[in-house]
Amino acid sequence: MTRTQTAGNSLLDQRRKYRRLMYGFVLGGVAVALLLREVLGYPLLSEAVYWIGILGFLAVWQGTSLTLFDERDRSLERRASHLTLQLFAVVLVLAASAARVIPRVTAYEVPSAVWPALYGFVALYVTFGAVYLALRYRP
Repeated sequence: MTRTQTAGNSLLDQRRKYRRLMYGFVLGGVAVALLLREVLGYPLLSEAVYWIGILGFLAVWQGTSLTLFDERDRSLERRASHLTLQLFAVVLVLAASAARVIPRVTAYEVPSAVWPALYGFVALYVTFGAVYLALRYRP
C-alpha cells in the first residue's frame, strides 16, 4: 500500500516525526553512552551523554504543542503493562521457589546477587498494589 501524498505536513506526519525524534534521543543517548563507557572508557562523559538523551526526550515530549500520544497509544501501553506484570509474576514465583529449593537438594548455591533482584521484583508488585488501591479507592 502506498502513502497518499498531501500538500504540507499533516498532523499525523508531525506527530510521527516528533515521536521518532523523542525516541531517537533516548536510544541514541543510551547507545553513545554505552560506547563511551564500555568501549572508550569515559564513564563520566558517558553519564552526561545519557542524561542529554533523557533531557532531549523530555524536551521534545513536553516542548511540542502536539498531542504525541492518543487513546490508542494509552490502550496499547495499558495492555502491554498488564501482560508484562502477568509474565513477570510467573517468573518471580518460579524463580523465588527455585532459589529456595535448589540449594537444599543440590550442591549448587544461588548467587547472592539473586536475592536483591528478587526482592526488587517483590517491591515492584507491592508498589503496583499500593498504587492500584490508591487509584481504586480515591475519593
